[in-house]
Amino acid sequence: MADTDLLRDDAKLRAAFKAGERQALSEVYRVYYSVAHNVAGRGFGNFRGFWNPADREDAVQAIFAAAFEPKARDSYNGLDPYTAFLRGIGQNVVRRMLERDARFKRTDGQPELEFRPPDDTEQDLIDAETHTVVRRFRESVSEPTESAILDRYFVEGEAEEKLAEGMGLTRYRVRKVIALLDRRMRRFLKQHGLE
Repeated sequence: MADTDLLRDDAKLRAAFKAGERQALSEVYRVYYSVAHNVAGRGFGNFRGFWNPADREDAVQAIFAAAFEPKARDSYNGLDPYTAFLRGIGQNVVRRMLERDARFKRTDGQPELEFRPPDDTEQDLIDAETHTVVRRFRESVSEPTESAILDRYFVEGEAEEKLAEGMGLTRYRVRKVIALLDRRMRRFLKQHGLE
């Protein structure tokens, strides 16, 4: 995509895109996905990208949601490369995401452990205890929907939207379960002296 830029160079596609036609939106998503993914994954300025695959994918989806808004589609002039236009939208979206206070943080199922030098027996015991407590928490979640969301969201890092679609739930319901699990896990860790 160095010299050519599909949306800039294809007037028919650009008109269909501006009109919000589904096929044109799908084509723009397919062609420019890597641009949004690079903004979310590699970052810009002082932001070094989202390390968590689910956060990266959420950012990519948020970038395209913003880029596909009627106002954003209409504001693309068709003269400049769409890659630069999308990158600008992406950076604004990511800045808003970073500024927003997170209600809770994802985890890979284990609390983040700070770097420590090897051969630290006391720290090894603490780490082993932490892993045991987290495993016990996961075993304590017996409701099937909650258990599935715990594994797929917190452990595998699956995006909320994909989770909701795959489980046949609304995104609102998925978010409520995630918030509930987050509160319960924090309480469980605290009860065991780990938070």
